[in-house]
Amino acid sequence: MRQKFSWLYIGICLLFPVSINYIFPKDQVLAVVIQYVLAIFFFAVLSRRQGFVLLIAYILATALAELVTALISGWDADIQLRAIFHHIVMMFHMVMMYVCLYWLKGLEEENHHLKEQVAAFMKYVGSSKVLTRQEFEERRALVNKAMERRGEKGYEIYFSLESFPVSVRNALLDQLTALAVQTFRERYDLVGKWDDMTFVVLLQNTDEKGMRIAMDRYFLKVRETIRIQEEEIVKEIKEIGSITEEGVSS
Repeated sequence: MRQKFSWLYIGICLLFPVSINYIFPKDQVLAVVIQYVLAIFFFAVLSRRQGFVLLIAYILATALAELVTALISGWDADIQLRAIFHHIVMMFHMVMMYVCLYWLKGLEEENHHLKEQVAAFMKYVGSSKVLTRQEFEERRALVNKAMERRGEKGYEIYFSLESFPVSVRNALLDQLTALAVQTFRERYDLVGKWDDMTFVVLLQNTDEKGMRIAMDRYFLKVRETIRIQEEEIVKEIKEIGSITEEGVSS
């Protein structure tokens, strides 16, 4: 089915310049192109239902305009037939444009949904040892229960890159999480990607002094490797485990 739509889309793309150059009169080409461009724009920004309403309204409005013009100008049969033919060609293009554009939008939404499903099943981000958000939340719940049962406490530390330009966030996030995996205890601590500009580290069975030592060790490596100062990264620190979660100054 998708292959048939692909061939149909290619056919319409090839038919468009043919229609413009060989079917419509030269004095109508600009008006036709403007209508096509506006249709593409509105179909791209409107929902499928809104686009369908717009398409029907356009078909009825242009047909009525042609009829009124024919009555006022007193077109003969030959001119009327040519006008009807041009209108049919325009409507064919508009309908096919509507079908293809919303088909492509549907494919894009389906692709995005599939990516989200794949990400949900993945435990790690790419080939790194950084946990996905879902995997981090599942492991965090288990770690919290274990620490509460043993009367231990730990810390969740959120690192946000909101102060950095969007263009460098992805690369910087990869570097910082890779250093976090190397620095914090692999067997005890968790490193996860929270969103596109935030990652989180869970330190279990650690008091405040141990947390500060671990943070100092991490930012020493960050300064040496990436040359970024600790103050440039927005941090939120939460105490977890045996004590009720509460914010700690960062």
